[in-house]
Amino acid sequence: MALIGLNRDELDLSQLPKDSFYDPKKDDDLSGVQIRATITFRITNPDGTVVREWTEPAHSLNANFVAFIWALWNATTTTVQDTGGTLITINGASGGTMALTAPSGNSLYGILIGSGASAGSTPSPTAFNLVAQIPNGTSSGQIEYGAVSLTQPVTSGQITQFTISRSFTNVSGSTINVTEIGLVVYVTGFAMKGTTSGTSVSSDYFLIAYDIPSSAITIQNGQTLTVTYTFSVTT
Repeated sequence: MALIGLNRDELDLSQLPKDSFYDPKKDDDLSGVQIRATITFRITNPDGTVVREWTEPAHSLNANFVAFIWALWNATTTTVQDTGGTLITINGASGGTMALTAPSGNSLYGILIGSGASAGSTPSPTAFNLVAQIPNGTSSGQIEYGAVSLTQPVTSGQITQFTISRSFTNVSGSTINVTEIGLVVYVTGFAMKGTTSGTSVSSDYFLIAYDIPSSAITIQNGQTLTVTYTFSVTT
């Protein structure tokens, strides 16, 4: 390699091995395998024209998500907090389902939006619900929730990814500001019970990802906000 020269500009950095560029203080994954998540926001007018579209990094997956994965992979029990704040013990070895595909009009799970966070602030890893969820509806302060859609995973080169998307239409008659987004799963089929009451629970809702956009998202009356999460793995 041509690394000898009178100054740095004479070095042929293109021949340096890739690993030499890693900074242990900045790169927390030296293996080359990374999981990434982004959120794309698109605002459209009633005629379908795009007013604005942009993408931000997601700081999504929270402590509940980690607890679920650990319990499933370890085939053991864990404790997670549902969207009502109740601590629930769930047995990852008991079999069950987790769904994000909420139908139109259902604001209990899937991608949810709210107005209670301070835009640009750091999300809490222990968040279990949105601070102030915007309810489904057409009245003042409400927004219409569309159906949640998930794409099939697709591999292109070294990247495998899929998306989760939902549209929200403002017909409330006034402007709505969005400052928080969450992913809530509908969980059923697992052996679950309240940790305090000991009462069995047949199904429940859990926040597994929570994001706060860099600035408040303004949706004028008649406009539609489409939120799309893209999860990707680079091998």
